[in-house]
Amino acid sequence: MSTPGASPPGNCKFAIPKKGRLFEKVNAMLKGSGIDYRREPRLDVALAIDLPITLIFLPAADIAKYVGEGNVDMGITGVDIVRESGVEVDRIMDLGFGKCKLCVQAPVASEITDVSTLAGGRIVTSFPDTTKEYFGPIDKEKGTETKVKFVSGSVEAACGLGLADAVVDLVETGTTMRVSVPR
Repeated sequence: MSTPGASPPGNCKFAIPKKGRLFEKVNAMLKGSGIDYRREPRLDVALAIDLPITLIFLPAADIAKYVGEGNVDMGITGVDIVRESGVEVDRIMDLGFGKCKLCVQAPVASEITDVSTLAGGRIVTSFPDTTKEYFGPIDKEKGTETKVKFVSGSVEAACGLGLADAVVDLVETGTTMRVSVPR
Protein backbone atom coordinates (compact mmCIF):
# COMPACT_ATOMS: atom_id res chain seq x y z
CA MET A 1 0.00 0.00 0.00
CA SER A 2 1.44 3.41 -0.95
CA THR A 3 1.38 6.47 1.23
CA PRO A 4 -0.75 9.35 -0.12
CA GLY A 5 1.62 11.96 -1.48
CA ALA A 6 4.58 9.60 -1.84
CA SER A 7 6.62 9.58 -5.03
CA PRO A 8 7.27 6.15 -6.53
CA PRO A 9 10.97 5.24 -6.72
CA GLY A 10 12.47 6.33 -10.03
CA ASN A 11 9.92 9.05 -10.71
CA CYS A 12 11.17 12.54 -11.56
CA LYS A 13 10.05 14.85 -8.74
CA PHE A 14 8.95 18.07 -10.43
CA ALA A 15 7.99 21.08 -8.24
CA ILE A 16 5.54 23.60 -9.63
CA PRO A 17 3.77 26.61 -8.07
CA LYS A 18 0.68 25.54 -6.15
CA LYS A 19 -1.46 28.60 -6.95
CA GLY A 20 -1.64 31.97 -8.62
CA ARG A 21 -0.86 33.24 -12.10
CA LEU A 22 2.35 31.26 -12.33
CA PHE A 23 0.46 28.04 -11.49
CA GLU A 24 -2.08 28.77 -14.22
CA LYS A 25 0.62 29.33 -16.83
CA VAL A 26 2.68 26.31 -15.78
CA ASN A 27 -0.43 24.12 -15.69
CA ALA A 28 -1.34 25.19 -19.24
CA MET A 29 2.24 24.47 -20.34
CA LEU A 30 2.11 20.98 -18.79
CA LYS A 31 -1.20 20.19 -20.49
CA GLY A 32 0.16 21.46 -23.82
CA SER A 33 3.20 19.21 -23.49
CA GLY A 34 1.13 16.12 -22.77
CA ILE A 35 1.76 15.90 -19.03
CA ASP A 36 -1.64 15.01 -17.62
CA TYR A 37 -2.26 14.35 -13.95
CA ARG A 38 -5.02 13.84 -11.45
CA ARG A 39 -4.68 15.85 -8.23
CA GLU A 40 -6.66 14.83 -5.19
CA PRO A 41 -8.26 17.70 -3.25
CA ARG A 42 -6.04 19.11 -0.49
CA LEU A 43 -3.05 17.01 -1.58
CA ASP A 44 0.05 18.77 -2.90
CA VAL A 45 1.43 15.76 -4.76
CA ALA A 46 0.08 14.24 -7.98
CA LEU A 47 1.30 11.49 -10.25
CA ALA A 48 1.46 12.14 -13.98
CA ILE A 49 -0.68 9.79 -16.03
CA ASP A 50 1.45 7.40 -18.13
CA LEU A 51 4.74 9.19 -17.33
CA PRO A 52 7.23 8.62 -14.47
CA ILE A 53 6.74 12.13 -13.06
CA THR A 54 5.55 13.15 -9.62
CA LEU A 55 4.29 16.74 -9.53
CA ILE A 56 4.83 18.51 -6.23
CA PHE A 57 2.80 21.67 -5.67
CA LEU A 58 4.71 24.18 -3.54
CA PRO A 59 4.64 27.91 -2.85
CA ALA A 60 6.68 29.48 -5.66
CA ALA A 61 8.98 31.04 -3.04
CA ASP A 62 9.99 27.58 -1.74
CA ILE A 63 10.71 25.80 -5.02
CA ALA A 64 14.32 26.97 -5.45
CA LYS A 65 15.24 25.72 -1.95
CA TYR A 66 13.69 22.29 -2.58
CA VAL A 67 15.58 21.98 -5.88
CA GLY A 68 18.84 23.42 -4.54
CA GLU A 69 18.83 21.11 -1.53
CA GLY A 70 18.03 18.05 -3.67
CA ASN A 71 14.56 17.33 -2.28
CA VAL A 72 13.06 17.52 -5.78
CA ASP A 73 14.72 16.95 -9.14
CA MET A 74 13.52 20.07 -10.92
CA GLY A 75 11.09 22.93 -10.60
CA ILE A 76 9.62 26.03 -12.15
CA THR A 77 9.81 29.34 -10.32
CA GLY A 78 10.98 32.89 -10.89
CA VAL A 79 14.60 33.88 -11.37
CA ASP A 80 14.10 36.44 -8.59
CA ILE A 81 13.07 33.67 -6.19
CA VAL A 82 16.13 31.61 -7.12
CA ARG A 83 18.36 34.62 -6.52
CA GLU A 84 16.79 35.43 -3.16
CA SER A 85 16.91 31.80 -1.97
CA GLY A 86 20.70 31.72 -1.93
CA VAL A 87 20.92 28.17 -3.32
CA GLU A 88 22.77 26.93 -6.40
CA VAL A 89 20.56 25.51 -9.15
CA ASP A 90 21.01 24.91 -12.85
CA ARG A 91 18.88 27.30 -14.87
CA ILE A 92 17.77 25.32 -17.88
CA MET A 93 15.59 27.80 -19.76
CA ASP A 94 13.42 30.88 -19.56
CA LEU A 95 9.81 30.02 -20.27
CA GLY A 96 8.77 33.50 -21.41
CA PHE A 97 6.07 34.10 -18.81
CA GLY A 98 5.86 35.39 -15.26
CA LYS A 99 7.93 38.46 -16.07
CA CYS A 100 8.09 40.69 -13.03
CA LYS A 101 10.15 43.57 -11.75
CA LEU A 102 11.17 44.71 -8.32
CA CYS A 103 9.63 48.09 -7.47
CA VAL A 104 10.03 50.59 -4.67
CA GLN A 105 6.92 52.34 -3.37
CA ALA A 106 6.56 55.13 -0.84
CA PRO A 107 3.45 57.01 0.33
CA VAL A 108 2.37 59.79 -2.04
CA ALA A 109 2.53 62.33 0.81
CA SER A 110 6.27 61.70 1.21
CA GLU A 111 6.79 63.16 -2.28
CA ILE A 112 9.74 60.83 -2.97
CA THR A 113 11.07 61.33 -6.49
CA ASP A 114 14.53 59.83 -6.02
CA VAL A 115 14.83 56.38 -4.45
CA SER A 116 18.22 57.26 -2.97
CA THR A 117 16.45 59.57 -0.50
CA LEU A 118 15.08 56.42 1.15
CA ALA A 119 18.60 55.29 2.10
CA GLY A 120 18.85 55.02 5.87
CA GLY A 121 15.10 54.58 6.16
CA ARG A 122 12.87 51.63 6.99
CA ILE A 123 12.04 49.31 4.08
CA VAL A 124 9.67 46.34 4.26
CA THR A 125 9.93 43.58 1.64
CA SER A 126 9.60 39.89 0.85
CA PHE A 127 13.00 40.12 -0.88
CA PRO A 128 15.41 41.28 1.84
CA ASP A 129 18.66 40.11 0.23
CA THR A 130 17.88 41.73 -3.11
CA THR A 131 16.73 44.90 -1.34
CA LYS A 132 19.91 45.07 0.78
CA GLU A 133 21.98 44.49 -2.35
CA TYR A 134 20.19 47.39 -4.05
CA PHE A 135 20.51 49.84 -1.15
CA GLY A 136 24.07 48.75 -0.21
CA PRO A 137 25.93 51.01 -2.65
CA ILE A 138 23.62 53.94 -1.87
CA ASP A 139 24.14 53.44 1.88
CA LYS A 140 27.91 53.29 1.37
CA GLU A 141 27.90 56.50 -0.64
CA LYS A 142 25.69 58.34 1.86
CA GLY A 143 27.09 56.81 5.05
CA THR A 144 23.69 55.42 6.04
CA GLU A 145 22.28 52.02 6.91
CA THR A 146 18.90 51.17 5.43
CA LYS A 147 16.85 49.01 7.78
CA VAL A 148 15.29 46.18 5.76
CA LYS A 149 12.54 44.14 7.40
CA PHE A 150 11.14 40.89 5.96
CA VAL A 151 7.41 40.18 5.68
CA SER A 152 6.04 37.20 3.80
CA GLY A 153 3.02 38.85 2.21
CA SER A 154 0.87 41.97 1.91
CA VAL A 155 4.02 44.07 1.66
CA GLU A 156 2.03 46.97 0.25
CA ALA A 157 0.23 47.44 3.61
CA ALA A 158 3.45 48.22 5.53
CA CYS A 159 3.56 51.98 4.96
CA GLY A 160 -0.08 52.50 5.82
CA LEU A 161 0.44 50.60 9.07
CA GLY A 162 3.49 52.65 10.01
CA LEU A 163 5.96 49.75 9.66
CA ALA A 164 8.01 51.32 6.88
CA ASP A 165 8.97 54.47 5.04
CA ALA A 166 8.72 52.50 1.78
CA VAL A 167 8.24 48.97 0.46
CA VAL A 168 10.05 46.91 -2.13
CA ASP A 169 7.96 44.27 -3.85
CA LEU A 170 7.86 42.13 -6.93
CA VAL A 171 5.17 43.19 -9.39
CA GLU A 172 3.91 41.85 -12.67
CA THR A 173 1.54 44.69 -13.54
CA GLY A 174 1.85 47.00 -10.53
CA THR A 175 -1.92 47.21 -10.08
CA THR A 176 -1.94 46.10 -6.43
CA MET A 177 0.76 48.58 -5.53
CA ARG A 178 -1.00 51.44 -7.33
CA VAL A 179 -4.34 50.88 -5.61
CA SER A 180 -2.82 50.38 -2.17
CA VAL A 181 -0.40 53.31 -2.09
CA PRO A 182 -1.04 55.40 1.03
CA ARG A 183 -2.00 59.00 0.33
